[in-house]
Amino acid sequence: MTRIADSLNSSTDTLGVPVHSPDKVGLDTDTLQRLAHAVSDDIDSGLHHGAVLLVARGGEVGYTAAIGHSELSTERLAAYDDIFLLMSTAKSYTAALVLNLIDRGQLAFDTKVVDIVPEFGVRGKQRATVAHLLTHTAGTWAGFVPPPPGQWGAQWGDMDAMTALVCAQQLAYVPGERVVYNPFASFGLLGEIVRRLDPAGRSFRQIAREDLFEPLAMTDSSFGLRVDDPRRVPVRMAETTPGAAEVSVMESLNELVDENFELPAGMAFGTVRDVFTFADTLRNRGRAPQPANTRYLSPAMIDYAFQNHTGDKTNEFWDFNKQARDLAEFPANFTYGGGYVRGTGDYLTPFGATASPRTFGAVGSGSTMWMVDPVRDLTFVFLSSGLLEGLNHFLRLHRLADLALAAVD
Repeated sequence: MTRIADSLNSSTDTLGVPVHSPDKVGLDTDTLQRLAHAVSDDIDSGLHHGAVLLVARGGEVGYTAAIGHSELSTERLAAYDDIFLLMSTAKSYTAALVLNLIDRGQLAFDTKVVDIVPEFGVRGKQRATVAHLLTHTAGTWAGFVPPPPGQWGAQWGDMDAMTALVCAQQLAYVPGERVVYNPFASFGLLGEIVRRLDPAGRSFRQIAREDLFEPLAMTDSSFGLRVDDPRRVPVRMAETTPGAAEVSVMESLNELVDENFELPAGMAFGTVRDVFTFADTLRNRGRAPQPANTRYLSPAMIDYAFQNHTGDKTNEFWDFNKQARDLAEFPANFTYGGGYVRGTGDYLTPFGATASPRTFGAVGSGSTMWMVDPVRDLTFVFLSSGLLEGLNHFLRLHRLADLALAAVD
């Protein structure tokens, strides 16, 4: 039986925020324990090695749990101050920087990329806008690395090299017509836009630290992190197809992504406390919780950005995964916030079948997520060690999110 250390039975001193009894914040204790045991059962089944999770209502944390191991090979136990590589969950941080610029009138959703990055405007890409980048509809190639193969490597952590590679690519389809997830040619470019609009000429990492993490008191968050940081949770694949290329690519991030690696498309690190702080800022309509109490985004921006901006289009990136797992089609439901919205209908969603339609959040490759259900005033954060391939993570989150939602009294 995998070890569960939760706020009902052990100390939460390292969490960094007050933890209340579930009943005080309107959560059911028995249901929360079922959530923790579901995660423990997944670990026992080999779906991952460990996890840290948090459930809050109205900005007050009512339950936390550290389950299993941060690093299985060293028997390092999961802890609240573990620093996780957030993968694509970090896109919500880059999106927040962009939305803040729009709130300030320095950028617009319909700003053409070429107006900020002129060299992007070649080979048919002239019409792509900031909104297209935010929703993966800019018309770039499908997937992660650009054609030809072999472009993965350290250059993705160099903003100049990454921008040059993306700008050199041919348009793959008309902007706005299709949704094809592409992190580097979307959020990588959005990070470059943030950098080029900065009057002080700061690096993207510095902008994220000084304009987002520090104002929100996210003290353990950064884009890039020392490889030997003792609190860093290494990337390890869990259940996977033997010999899958994803293993070598993902686990190479342990050496590749250091303190100088700068990729706005996903390479941010953080603790469960910091992810909760960010998510709860959005739940609170743009104002960060104490101790920051900073108004980062306007309520109007929260209302507009965190809704479905891709209509009923599907995300074609998942076509192979859906076929391989015999899964029904489901809409992309991309927001302008670096993630997804629940929407209406019976289909696969990382936020659970029972979430309210306006529930929004972000998901990181095989391992991480945060979600906010504004109707139930619920915030749920799940960070795991041991990555799952493809849509298996969505399937897991769908189940766990419903358990978190069921805890609401």
